[in-house]
Amino acid sequence: MMIETMKRTIRCALIVALALASLSGAVKAQEGRQDIQNVLLTFHLVQADGFTDDDPEISDVVTELRKYFNFQGYRLLSNSLFNVGMYLSDYDNEPVRGSGTQRIVVENSAIALEVSASLRAARASGTVRGEVTLTDITEFVGYARPSNLSPLLRITVNMRDGQRVVLGSAPRTADEPVLILVVTARIDPEF
Repeated sequence: MMIETMKRTIRCALIVALALASLSGAVKAQEGRQDIQNVLLTFHLVQADGFTDDDPEISDVVTELRKYFNFQGYRLLSNSLFNVGMYLSDYDNEPVRGSGTQRIVVENSAIALEVSASLRAARASGTVRGEVTLTDITEFVGYARPSNLSPLLRITVNMRDGQRVVLGSAPRTADEPVLILVVTARIDPEF
């Protein structure tokens, strides 16, 4: 009888040990998937109108633009690069989030714009969803910008790592050339 009890005890101990080992393996497999901690956004602000010369700085971007727009030419007004640090929520099922804003001053021009990005992503995902806003702040450089200023462009888009996305176009005024905003996201699980 005592031998039977010992055998049962050993079997139970083995079953518990195997169950704990498999549970530990599942936890380690989930630990291998990392949350996004940083997203590097590269914005190309492009002016579209009657340019006939090719702008070598954006030749690869122009190829993409010609798929969507029918302008004679394009020239790069500005490159903007900024990091959006993503933070974790206190709840496991909540996405990681982050936001950033950067001012763009166009060279040899009085144009000042602001690009903002508010990002979120599912944990351990290779895709971020972002709301991107482009606002003309030319009149407010050096002054407090009103909070109710209407953006030139506001769009929500999903971006994969390395994907170039044409966000859209917007004229600053009816008399001025069209501005096109293009973004590339680089997703980094480790900052």
